Amino acid sequence: MQSLQTGVASSLGSRMLAEIEDTSLDQILTSLRNNLATARTKHGDSNNNNNYDNGNKNATAIDSAPLSTALKIFPINQLNHLVKRHFRATQSAPLTITGRYNELLYLLVATLIAAPHEKAVAIIDFEGRFDPLRVLATVPFKDELQTKLSPVSGRHNTSITQHFVRKADLDHVHIMRPPSGDAAHTAQWVASVEEYMLYGDHPSRTREWWGTIVIGGGNNPAGNPSAAASAQLAVTAGWKGWLRVDRAQPDTASGFPLGTSLEEALNARENRQRLVENTGWAATCPWGRFTFHGNGSI
Repeated sequence: MQSLQTGVASSLGSRMLAEIEDTSLDQILTSLRNNLATARTKHGDSNNNNNYDNGNKNATAIDSAPLSTALKIFPINQLNHLVKRHFRATQSAPLTITGRYNELLYLLVATLIAAPHEKAVAIIDFEGRFDPLRVLATVPFKDELQTKLSPVSGRHNTSITQHFVRKADLDHVHIMRPPSGDAAHTAQWVASVEEYMLYGDHPSRTREWWGTIVIGGGNNPAGNPSAAASAQLAVTAGWKGWLRVDRAQPDTASGFPLGTSLEEALNARENRQRLVENTGWAATCPWGRFTFHGNGSI
């Protein structure tokens, strides 16, 4: 894991978005990235038209509306589907998460940095609670819909290799933790991350920078849409968001029957804790929902 404080300290006070020239290198690079992202989005839309609403079969105008701008491609199919439906309905691109959002972020980051994607991710954590060790312990999402054609039988083989996060992959999670109470300068931090990822001396030069995740910086941390696009702002997480993460089902293991002894409660504690952990998590929004676990299953 690479810290960004050193790379951004010298530029935070001096680099302002208004000072960017029309012909600057930043805008040229941004234009190139947007063109590449548009091509990837069109390719992804033509090859992934599945519905991941866990039972919602209603075909609506939202599903058929065209995508007018480039959207960030998420490596979790169900999440990617909800992001596209949200954009078609609202014309707002970023993913905003509330509730127990770190649980989904751990799965997303683990899937991004591990094989076969092997991306680099920048995280601005205003809350200081994002734990990279949880990323290491999380099993990346495995696309069960992918199939491989057997050269012997000619049939599709649904056995997909399960990849895991390596310690070396954490070098490509670039976490910046601004000082407490510095949320007023969120836009400058976002701009500084862009400068660091593009020009800084870090080990992710050989990897594609997937984007930036902001935790606890508000729903508009970049200040304006053009700055958000330039900084590859992909996810914001905090007290407000259109996608909410909670336990997949109510905690039915809470409490003990009346008359339960202390010894009986202690003996049952491990089983009850396992029951709670196995319920997984649910990501819910007006456009659908999906459940996920820390073991990579959806």
